[in-house]
Amino acid sequence: MQTRAEITGWGKCVPPVSLSNADLERLMDTSDEWIIERTGIRNRQLSHVETTDLAELAARRALACAGMDAADLDLVVVATCTPEILCPSVAAMVQHRIGASNAGAFDLNAACSGFVYGTSVVAGMIESGFAERVLLVGAEKLHFAMDYRDRGTSILFGDGAGAAVFEASGDGAGVLAVDLGADGGKGGTMLIRSMGSMGEPSATNDPAIHRLHFEGQAVFKIAVHGIAASAVRVLDRAGLTTDDIDLVVPHQANARIIDSATRRLGIDGDRVFVNIADLGNTAAASIPMAIADALEAGRVSPGDTVVLTAFGGGVTWGSIALRWGDRTEPVGVHDGELPPTEMTALDLLQPNLAFYAPLHADEPPVD
Repeated sequence: MQTRAEITGWGKCVPPVSLSNADLERLMDTSDEWIIERTGIRNRQLSHVETTDLAELAARRALACAGMDAADLDLVVVATCTPEILCPSVAAMVQHRIGASNAGAFDLNAACSGFVYGTSVVAGMIESGFAERVLLVGAEKLHFAMDYRDRGTSILFGDGAGAAVFEASGDGAGVLAVDLGADGGKGGTMLIRSMGSMGEPSATNDPAIHRLHFEGQAVFKIAVHGIAASAVRVLDRAGLTTDDIDLVVPHQANARIIDSATRRLGIDGDRVFVNIADLGNTAAASIPMAIADALEAGRVSPGDTVVLTAFGGGVTWGSIALRWGDRTEPVGVHDGELPPTEMTALDLLQPNLAFYAPLHADEPPVD
């Protein structure tokens, strides 16, 4: 039987600091009702530590879940668009911290589609025989790039990390088919320049240039079409139909996007997992975090057909069809936690508010 890449371990890291819609009401002209109606989000979490710290904890939890020692890994891949530094990679730092001494390591950036793109790479490595055990992490510290007086962007995003261990399987479980796509011509709809090399070296960044640029209406239309079309293609490649799907785990971009795309596919809400209300859009971290939550909620059973589908900056999109294996309960649990903090969300956001203040000089002062 064909060798496939099967998920045998999963884990997530949710930062401890909450940013509620009520908090956002203090920073901008918005309301809890307005945000929920347009996004389905009530709350999002902010990280007081770096992206690598989030990735490391999610990785350790996934390894414990799989009952695997890090030294047994062949490869560590981290999907992120918010690394704290460009070199070394987040993956290399995670590889060192967890003791994956026999593994290669690299980062992958496909924005919110990062975990789907990463899964395609992992599946190819395992199916080819180049790797047998791979750790894939999605991790983001998105609040770094947010202007928290801009209600069109900052209401959407949160921080976090999720991870999965993939192993070679010969029993039919694992990744069945992959669909990836991109349209670089529409890349201007979502831009984060903060960590790029564009322009001259400078001691300061221009807040008008370096904040997240996000064209909400354009993104919505592209996302709904991209997700639905990609899911149809991946099912066709796997020899399946929408009736065969037991669960869709979409990128948690926006509740309206998820609802519109899955309705276009003819998939009822009972077969879609959504956890965006309390976590917001965590980009590459959203699907692995949702996988962990879906398993904890008992939404995945052995042998289930699961579809992962995402859309992100670039623009990129992609879908994975996979058959779940026998394991739906963790082999072990990692007890570590992030270091505690007494900071509130508004404490964490003070550097952002100060940096972007010149853009809002004519607006009423922050509460």
